[in-house]
Amino acid sequence: MKEEGGRNGLRARRFEGLMPFRVREILLVSSPYDAFVLEEDGLLTEQAFLELGDTGVPSSPRFTHVSTGEAALDALREHRYDLVLTLTTLPDMEADVLALRAKKSASGIPVVLLGLDRKELRDLLDRIDPAQFDGAFLWSGDAKVLLTIVKYVEDQRNVAHDVEQGNVRVLIMIEDSPRYYSSFLGLLYRELMAQSHTLYTEGIDELHRQMYMKSRPKILHATTYEEGMELFERYKSNVMAVVCDLRFPRDGELDDRAGLEFARAVRTYDPELPVLLQSAEEEEGAEAAAELGVAFVGKKTPRLLAEIRNFLRFNLRFGDFVFRLPDGGEVGRAHDLRDLIEVLPEVPAESIAYHGLRNHFSLWLQARSEFELAERVRHQEISDFETLEEARQYLLDVLQTLQRNTFRGVVSDFDRGHFEESDFTRIGQGPLGGKARGLAFFHRLLTAYGPEDFGGLRVSLPRTAVLATELFDEFMEESGLRGFASACDDDVEIARRFVEAELPEAHEEELRFLASRLEGPLAVRSSSLLEDSLHQVMAGIYLTLLIPNNAPDLETRLEELAAAIRLVYASVFFQGARSYLENMGQLLEDEKMAVIIQPIVGQRRGDRFYPSFSAVAESYNFYPLGPQKPEDGVALMALGLGRTIVEGGMALRVSPRHPEVVPQLDDPDLLLEATQRKFYAMDLSYRPRDLALDLAEAVRQYDLSAAEEDGALAPVASTFVPGEERLVDDLSRSGSRVVTFNNILRHRSIPLAEALQRLLEIAREGMGTPVELELAGDMGDWGKVFSPPDERRPPELSVLQVRPFPTGITGDETKLSFAAEDLLCRSTASLGHGLIRDIRDVVYVDRDRWEPGANAEIAREVGEINERLEREDRPFLLIGPGRWGSRDEWLGIPVEWGQISSVAVIVEASPEGYAVDPSQGSHFFHNLTNLHLGYLTLPPGTDGDRESESFLDWAWLDSVEPHATTDHLRHLRFDEPLVVALDGRDRQGIVALPDREPTP
Repeated sequence: MKEEGGRNGLRARRFEGLMPFRVREILLVSSPYDAFVLEEDGLLTEQAFLELGDTGVPSSPRFTHVSTGEAALDALREHRYDLVLTLTTLPDMEADVLALRAKKSASGIPVVLLGLDRKELRDLLDRIDPAQFDGAFLWSGDAKVLLTIVKYVEDQRNVAHDVEQGNVRVLIMIEDSPRYYSSFLGLLYRELMAQSHTLYTEGIDELHRQMYMKSRPKILHATTYEEGMELFERYKSNVMAVVCDLRFPRDGELDDRAGLEFARAVRTYDPELPVLLQSAEEEEGAEAAAELGVAFVGKKTPRLLAEIRNFLRFNLRFGDFVFRLPDGGEVGRAHDLRDLIEVLPEVPAESIAYHGLRNHFSLWLQARSEFELAERVRHQEISDFETLEEARQYLLDVLQTLQRNTFRGVVSDFDRGHFEESDFTRIGQGPLGGKARGLAFFHRLLTAYGPEDFGGLRVSLPRTAVLATELFDEFMEESGLRGFASACDDDVEIARRFVEAELPEAHEEELRFLASRLEGPLAVRSSSLLEDSLHQVMAGIYLTLLIPNNAPDLETRLEELAAAIRLVYASVFFQGARSYLENMGQLLEDEKMAVIIQPIVGQRRGDRFYPSFSAVAESYNFYPLGPQKPEDGVALMALGLGRTIVEGGMALRVSPRHPEVVPQLDDPDLLLEATQRKFYAMDLSYRPRDLALDLAEAVRQYDLSAAEEDGALAPVASTFVPGEERLVDDLSRSGSRVVTFNNILRHRSIPLAEALQRLLEIAREGMGTPVELELAGDMGDWGKVFSPPDERRPPELSVLQVRPFPTGITGDETKLSFAAEDLLCRSTASLGHGLIRDIRDVVYVDRDRWEPGANAEIAREVGEINERLEREDRPFLLIGPGRWGSRDEWLGIPVEWGQISSVAVIVEASPEGYAVDPSQGSHFFHNLTNLHLGYLTLPPGTDGDRESESFLDWAWLDSVEPHATTDHLRHLRFDEPLVVALDGRDRQGIVALPDREPTP
């Protein structure tokens, strides 16, 4: 079930659409002299808007000046303006005539009248129709009147939309004197903008800050009782305060008690609504206000504007929250939410009662745009609680929930004070990079879901800090390493030079703070601009370093963290990355690197640290079996750190929709060979001697017996009982341990299959494409009996990476028919989609010379041939056994991208008995699909029998005179190209012999 609203990231985005109308182009109609006066007095300058504090405005409005009404009408026909500002005297027409014609010419454009003299303005309004204008203001020498006019016009145009969409609040002012309302409105806007600006500085990210600016209260102005009542009736659920004169028109006549009657009417609807009455008749006005229990200020007092300001700050709870006792004594003060949470437990209970009875807590929340929460607190009376301590605890719970929700789904700007509350923090400016951007997007998506959506399993992201690309740019600029790194072909030397360089001094203290606050082992991950983006996916090309982060002194921890960051930067220039970028058609100069820093998921077990399991889940399954369908997705799972999976090691392959179907466990003869035998964990006792070369060596492989000693094997393993030739899910039995995940998948110790299935659905729908997730699971205190169940740490699943996963299936199906005798190869398990017609070279592993122990040497030989073919710009077909690209050289040929950069198609063809399950979760596999390379998999022992569904004509290959040979490879070259046809929908793939034509 989705959690109801209120998540700050989503709530902030609801405010993105607020204030759709903004005044950016103003047409000023006045005599040249009046325009000169306004310019000299500062009205038409940038400075008039610098004091605005409205960071939602990209620039101050631009003025266009014309001298006559006719010139104004011509300008409106030629250009779009947002506001016409006309002075009282024009040489060719009355101002109200201009207003009427302008609105007809420009579809109701707002027209505002500005008077430079009070008498002149009053006389004009007496003889023309004021209703033609959207406002009439008096220039009193203060340039801020333009702020008043702009905000006033924007509020008129936006209020209905913003109340409906954002539930924003409204302040109503009733005053019929241009002299007073020009000043009052200016004061009100300055106070509201000051409040918004204060909140803006507290915002945790730009979206959050803009929310404060756009959700500020709207000010609505009326000059008569009827206008005021119409506004109140329309927006009464959102009115936060009323400021009105005592004397203004009612029923067409000036009424000395109009303000009193208006205040009485609104207080009938809301007895607690803040109301400020004002009058030149101070004694009479004060008595009338006291009778109603509302505030009053005399218009003749020299502190008139200051008194209005105090009314706003006290009654609307702008500024600090000042805790007072009933006698007015101050007993505490809070500047922001964090302060309020700290002060609230300490203040006397009678102060809680004092403010609670007056709705001050609700008003404070309302002033911070927390409208729904403010309403909930407002309807909770002090009398609803048995004790004041219960009321205090209720408020603390509300505020702490608000604080947590403020950071949910948000990438907050780095702030030491808010670091503990923030789950996802950005340091520096610039892009986050593709990998971090995917995580940030999923972080936002997850805010709408709770454990109940994942079968009861808690799902989250690890706390994440991202060093944005600005730091990379500064580092490359200050270090001067770009030229060297771009030309150097020695990865070790690049790493050394980068580690020796200093990170930007401006960010040193931020990194020191991170090193002091992030406890336990850390993952330092790459997040380049191109990495894991929607259209250009990269996986495993740049470095990810895992560091113990457990040195007793901070300086050592900081040094290792900084070295890891610099090495990630260096990996942009490593040979494998440069080769991959070239294959993608990307320029190295365009690449920039952000860095992700996350605590590693898992538990400490002696000197080892590792998660209960890791998983790579994909929403599209290229190798469905039995009841599985490609769209059901697939997950590869392994004990320990995820390196086992992403480097192509042995992992359990299962469909989250069909967790009962595990082919690896069906054949007892292959069971012990096809299971995970080792796992990766961090050695917490490791200390690197050389930060450039040894930093990554803390991650080591261990036998399963080590996990059993640690008590971590039981959730994921079973026992193969000798003699009985069967698996039992009981580690108390003697026999070989097999990683089956039966306790999790079959016996549902945790609802992992359901969680994976739902996560893939959420990610696929959110990204609009097939996706791949990297995850880590911690079983918490599952299975432990040393503490009561309600005190045990629950299991949790953490999402480490989210990336789009292109299937390569686009366009029409590709089907070419060849006679079987014209084919070199046919496969019913192929990847890729399309026709390849430019391959004239075939490189294959000589079956008579191959053995698993030679796989590393074969990778080197492939790289040498690839280098020659790359220089000649000749793509080639590569054939050989096992998992290509696996880091485990016993499972296949451990080539890297630089060694196969000219390969167009790979054929996985293994001898009988060398059965290796395809590794969909490896980085190599992922990049294979991204580069749209063809990959044909053949069953072990496949030969040239053309009657079979899959075959490979080894005899034909061996009969061709080689162009070149190595100890383990034969390189064939042809004058005519081979044709490769791949159909990604039915996973059929064929390779036609040279100079053969398809049958009709």
